[in-house]
Amino acid sequence: MRFLIATGIYPPEIGGPAYYAKNLADALRVKGHEVEIGTFGPLKSLPTGIRHAALFFKLIPAAASCDIVIALDTFSAALPAYFAAKIFRRPIIVRTGGDFLWEQYLERTGDPMPLPFFYEKHLPFTQKERIYFLLTRFLLQRVPIVFSTNMQKNVWLPVYGISEEKTHVIPNAIAERLEGVAPERKNFLAYGRDIKMRNKAKLREAFAIAKSKNPEITLEEGKLPQHVLLERIRHGYCLLSPSLTDVSPNYILDGLRCGKPFILDKYSEYADTFSDFGLFVDPLDVEDIADKILQMADEKTYTHFIDKIKRMPPKRTYAELADDFLALTKSV
Repeated sequence: MRFLIATGIYPPEIGGPAYYAKNLADALRVKGHEVEIGTFGPLKSLPTGIRHAALFFKLIPAAASCDIVIALDTFSAALPAYFAAKIFRRPIIVRTGGDFLWEQYLERTGDPMPLPFFYEKHLPFTQKERIYFLLTRFLLQRVPIVFSTNMQKNVWLPVYGISEEKTHVIPNAIAERLEGVAPERKNFLAYGRDIKMRNKAKLREAFAIAKSKNPEITLEEGKLPQHVLLERIRHGYCLLSPSLTDVSPNYILDGLRCGKPFILDKYSEYADTFSDFGLFVDPLDVEDIADKILQMADEKTYTHFIDKIKRMPPKRTYAELADDFLALTKSV
């Protein structure tokens, strides 16, 4: 079978969606399928709208020769991929990532709104945001949709008028285990994009409070290539991600691969699926974040989580994730 995977970013670009696309493509190829990647690349320098039209034309040759299209977002790459697929009557599956409209709203307003409350309590949308919403709804009502979590699925179903029969949940995979290294210091790793969703201001405020009570702890931030990031995680103490809502962060999964615990927002699906391996915070409560940092800095608490992660049962591989997509292709 020949696949076209349309994705907004792809390595060497940095980010969880980029590595998801690569790992899914590699897993499909191992199973004997042909995979072509369609991504913006240099087209990202173009204005919104123009770059989407340019990606549409870029995808046409691959869409003409593939058997099925998988789009790994719901706006940036998915809309051009949808229209390219329709020209040649190719089936298309759309896998949601985060929430593009929510992230754009956060950047514009700075309103610290966790995703589960966004569609009920948001301030008025701009004209551009209303267009984002209408185009996303147009797409989602016409395609099979893959969610990585039930949390996001439950938020989106009533808002976008999606038929539940057209939805599927395929949880993220965890790549192969990596041997962690005992940390030389209590360095908390908060790597990732410095965007409003990441809640960096409250993170830094909370960390300053915690550090005033425990001077041993240190905070590391920035944006790193995957191979460098994995080495930092292997040698690090704990992953720190009190985002407004992290839907299903690959960053945390990479920490578990390396045997490292985490501190994460309580709205993430991982508050249920990985409740034994980290601490969860109210991202709007600076004191709560600071308190959880201090708890994790405690040797007894930290050792408890390390031991739990060592006994963590095997989780889903990318081969299993690819099998889920292959099973889904039979129904579309």
